[in-house]
Amino acid sequence: MNSQRADYDLAFNELQHAVSEHGPGPELDAVLGAIEDRLIGRYPEDEHAIHELIASWLVTLRVQTSLQGFI
Repeated sequence: MNSQRADYDLAFNELQHAVSEHGPGPELDAVLGAIEDRLIGRYPEDEHAIHELIASWLVTLRVQTSLQGFI
């Protein structure tokens, strides 16, 4: 399970970097697709959970980005 957790942590960090580097757009979509494909390829039994996890990451990153203007 440690390996799976490390994969998810890496994926979140990649997504966080892509959001800060590119913002919304085709570059972010490409990174998001690659992350999703990689995680589902590695953990196909968790496909539904991976979709939900990535959606929650996007919400979290959106909130963080919105709050940066207030801090």
